[in-house]
Amino acid sequence: MKKDWKKLIRIVDSFENTPVMVAGDLVLDRFWFGAVQRISREAPVPIVRLFKAFLAPGCAANSAANLASLGARPIVVGVVGKDNEGGQLIKLLESLGADTGNILREPSWTTPTKTRILAGTIHGPKQQLVRVDIGEDAVFTGKVVGKLEKAVEKAVSKAKASVISDYGYGLAESVDLLKILGNKRITAVDSRFRMTSFSGATTATPNEEEFERAIGKAAPEDIRNFDREAEALRRRLKLEALLVTRGSRGMALFEGSKRPVHIPVVGKDEIVDVTGAGDTVIAAYVISLARGASFEEAAHIANAAGGIAVQKPGTATVSRAELAEWIELWGRGKI
Repeated sequence: MKKDWKKLIRIVDSFENTPVMVAGDLVLDRFWFGAVQRISREAPVPIVRLFKAFLAPGCAANSAANLASLGARPIVVGVVGKDNEGGQLIKLLESLGADTGNILREPSWTTPTKTRILAGTIHGPKQQLVRVDIGEDAVFTGKVVGKLEKAVEKAVSKAKASVISDYGYGLAESVDLLKILGNKRITAVDSRFRMTSFSGATTATPNEEEFERAIGKAAPEDIRNFDREAEALRRRLKLEALLVTRGSRGMALFEGSKRPVHIPVVGKDEIVDVTGAGDTVIAAYVISLARGASFEEAAHIANAAGGIAVQKPGTATVSRAELAEWIELWGRGKI
């Protein structure tokens, strides 16, 4: 595949304005950066002086943000509250060019929000001290589910492919997305806890922890046994292809009668931050498939995108220009 790097760049260049639906759990990510001044006399905790804060789309919203950064036109389906956080998340997505017309705003909801506090020395690297989560008790009433089903039907009619982003907040558990989507579109699944519930999708992109949860045991160290377990899972879920992301071990693609493809990490294997890297991977993967790439071509493009994302702090996105540059450097043997 390395010899075909120019073809991969042509696929990346074709991403512009491709409509992709993202249905799933919308979360607002809040980051607070500061410097540790001293240990508090009130409790054995550091006193952090805040010097920078920013907001970012999280979970399914981060998949949409990555699609937008890659040049696609994400059509987002999900639920947020009629609170400040919900308004901020919608504004963030709209600023990226996402279609937010199918996002419900429910008065009874608290928008899921993850606040991360990162600190260190003034000029040194920052590490996460604590994360505070709110909004995990959302209730999907029959009325909300009915609205979501109509929103999914409307959104998918405009899309060339779909992403189901299931982070366990309840949307994908409450709405039978695959039944609505049918087999008319490419559907890629990213599910934190319930991947085995999505039998019949086109493809799925579990990380190794999610893969282990799906097979009910630790991933085999022996590569032949790993391949056997992964192919058995692909068949059980009736997927056309299964792409397992394995951190520093790269990725492994399973596609029916074809031999497994093991793809090493592109670039550095020193990881800065894995936050949201799976969202980057599925965004690059599904948009490549939507533009006619084979599963193997899409996997190589997604592998490069993931390699860029983990070199960035926080919930990061990858641009089309960055991705094309990395693929060229990889193709020329410079990384």
